[in-house]
Amino acid sequence: MKILILAATAFEVKKYTNQALSQGILVEVDLFGRHRTDILITGVGAVQTAFHLARVADNYDFILNIGIAGSFNQSIGIGDVVIVTHDCFGDYGIDDNGKFFTLTQVGLTIEDKFFTNDLMFNPWINKIDYTKKITKCKGVTVGTASGSFEVIGKLFNVWNPDIETMESAAVFYTCLHLNKPFLCLRAISNFVEPRNRSNWNINEALSNLQTHVLNIIKELDVVI
Repeated sequence: MKILILAATAFEVKKYTNQALSQGILVEVDLFGRHRTDILITGVGAVQTAFHLARVADNYDFILNIGIAGSFNQSIGIGDVVIVTHDCFGDYGIDDNGKFFTLTQVGLTIEDKFFTNDLMFNPWINKIDYTKKITKCKGVTVGTASGSFEVIGKLFNVWNPDIETMESAAVFYTCLHLNKPFLCLRAISNFVEPRNRSNWNINEALSNLQTHVLNIIKELDVVI
């Protein structure tokens, strides 16, 4: 089995390899048992993620997207790790004199506004019992990380998301269209609030993320 671990930045996967990591360059790692596992850094943002993932996705049996995220939901706290089951492009739409309309609402796309990763029918994920222990949530993907009450309020009122990322919907979009089994795993580094980096805890988030990634791959090594 060939597994691709996908991340936006090198620091989100630095715990898995001592090799230099560059955007768009596949790096094989050997700490995950008998399966072939590669890491790919896409760069931050949906466009970069979709491009680099689409170039290589056909070569893999399972795609694991990992990284940090901000939480809108007070019950999903800093350091928590979640599985994103629904996501959307949160700022793709029309601004009509201060009121936001999604592309679906104005008839520019016929796709549902949320993409869904139906874990119950995913052939690989359904075999990983460990995923049942991880909180499931709804995400929103944005081109600009939210950092003001005005922006946060608009996003929340339209989408009612649990977390915010800058890439996950691109993974959903690409993998669903290519019919590739995938999982988006995110660790919470901060709450989505007026920007205040002193409230963030990236190290705790990445440490917990590493534990979950290793446990998922370890179980895959047994059941697949």
